[in-house]
Parts: sequence; structure tokens; C-alpha cells
Amino acid sequence: MCDRICANCMYAVRAVGRWHRVMLSRWPGLLTCINHPQGPGELHEVVATGTCRNFRARPRPVVRGEPPEPPDDSIRYIPLTRGKFAIVDAADYEWLSKYKWLATGNEKRGFYAGRRVGQGMLLMHRAIMQPPPGMVVDHISGNGLDQRRANLRVCSQRHNSHNRRPSRWTSSRFKGVYFCKATGKWVATIGFEGRSIHLGSFDDEVEAARAYDRKARELFGEYAYLNFPEDVETMQDRGLSGGVSTIR
Repeated sequence: MCDRICANCMYAVRAVGRWHRVMLSRWPGLLTCINHPQGPGELHEVVATGTCRNFRARPRPVVRGEPPEPPDDSIRYIPLTRGKFAIVDAADYEWLSKYKWLATGNEKRGFYAGRRVGQGMLLMHRAIMQPPPGMVVDHISGNGLDQRRANLRVCSQRHNSHNRRPSRWTSSRFKGVYFCKATGKWVATIGFEGRSIHLGSFDDEVEAARAYDRKARELFGEYAYLNFPEDVETMQDRGLSGGVSTIR
């Protein structure tokens, strides 16, 4: 965080014009403020080390890092802000790289790639898939920066919500699981059609997570977010897949 001084305020600018240049020769630290408390909208000379209640930090410059070397010829990286990169198919790289893309989102909800269009934001995955009105684009892997077409699918908002990854700010690292202090056990639950379904209490956190996976697979099929996607084949062998299609 920057110091709350005029030199770092967006309202303070370097003086311009012949008279101001003369002033600057005598007081090099002099700035012109356009939002001074003594007269908002009027020009006031201020020193660089001064401060006031109208301080507002200057926007940080947009920094895009150098993209890493792609592992093979089928993919490319597009640099975003905040040190992030979008993964795209090589076939889409040429037209996507013509624009300046930003990293939107946060650590809790995940990051996505987007660019400003007028007053709004166009997300990269929507630009690639062009979903019809009322439909959304789901990232199959849960990684919002993986914009390869094999990782994107057009679906309804309801289906997209089934593939939402777990929150990082809960008592369990797994989706559909929380720790009950009253019983000292791990509880598995799942939301379906506006209601919460209790799946049981478990001594082991992993077993509770697997109970969630089994029910999610049964209810949501290929759109289910699984804590252990590698267990899909095992669930199918045991007849627990519920007769739904295979996860892509």
C-alpha cells in the first residue's frame, strides 16, 4: 500500500505551462491539485509530501508477465494482468492475442480471463464458445484460466453450478463436507433442487468426501464436481454411477 501523500494521489499532477515551469524551478516538489478540500474543482498548488482527506491512490500500472514456453505445439499462453496466463488452443491464439486481456476474479472464487468492451467485460471463454442467450460456458476442469475448447462446454446455469469447485474458506478441503464440532465427526451434504440432503456423518474426512462424490455422480452426472475424479472407474465397476454418462 502506498503512502497517503500528494505525490501518490490521482488528483495531483505535475504543473504545466510557462508560469508553472517557472514555479517549479523554485519549488521542484510543487504539484497541482484538482480536488483540494479548500476548493474542489479549482487548481491548488500542493507539495509532494502533503496530504488531505480527499486522497485517492493512483491506479497501479498494468503489468503483464512474459508467458512461459508452451509444452507442445497444440497450446499457447496469453499473458493477463496480476501475473496470470490464459491457456488457449494454438488455433485460437492468433485472433485472441490481438486484444489485451485482464485477469478477473480472486483466489476464493477463481480467476478468469476477460477484456473491457465499452462499459462491460467480455470473458474469454464466452468469446471462444459464443453461447446462445440464457446459456453459460462451463470449465470442465474447474480451472477458469484453461480456455482450451476441450475444457469448455456450453450448458445451463443450473448445470454449471453443479461443477462449482469447493470454497477455500470452509472447515474441509473437500466439497460437500464440513466438520461438526458438536459430534466431532465429518458431515457430508449435497444441495439438490433447493434443498440440502444429509449423506451421513463420518469419522474420516476422506470417506465423507467420497460419499458426496457418489451422490453427486448420481444426481448431476457429467456436470458433477468430484473430490476424487480418479475414482470414477471404481464407482462404475461397483454399479454406483447411476447409469449416467461418463465425465469428460
